[in-house]
Amino acid sequence: MQTQQPIRIGYVRVSSADQNVERQLADQQLTVTFTDRASGKNADRPQLQAMLAGNWPPNSVVVVHSMDRLARSLTDLLQIVEELTARGVHVHFVKEAKTFRGGDSTDPMDMLMLSMLGAVAQYERSLIRERQAEGIIKAKERGVYQGRKRKLNDPEQIQQIVAEATALGANKSHVAQRHGLSRQTLYKYVKSLS
Repeated sequence: MQTQQPIRIGYVRVSSADQNVERQLADQQLTVTFTDRASGKNADRPQLQAMLAGNWPPNSVVVVHSMDRLARSLTDLLQIVEELTARGVHVHFVKEAKTFRGGDSTDPMDMLMLSMLGAVAQYERSLIRERQAEGIIKAKERGVYQGRKRKLNDPEQIQQIVAEATALGANKSHVAQRHGLSRQTLYKYVKSLS
């Protein structure tokens, strides 16, 4: 029976299109890389889920630029690291120069560091949300903030789309997609005209 050799798996997350994915793990020798272009506020990211679902050989290493690239929530960070290490996969954070192996081989000081740095990332995320909310309130007071622009402004077009969506047997997801709307927006229009 032949055992698989451990591999190095890269995970990269950028939260906006203008961030550079290459710089995060440029100097790492990786077998495969998973890249998400999404917020780290939750673990529901397609490439993260694909990486977690992988059947990696024991002693493989998931390489991540920094803890906040893997998760912003302390709960998510601890759960992801625990899930991987329980399967015999190590997790290495380049910026923090920390590797988590799981079991008895993980240094208690490293676990404390993981918890503390994860908590700091979560705190920073909450500060960002708080500042954003304060900025929106001030902009509204000045009359500058209008919110996101509406996709549709023509009442006749909205009525036509609602009629199409409420027709017998109509698939609302397909109707929304055909008109470049989210399902939630379509349902909002349907509800407002009911």
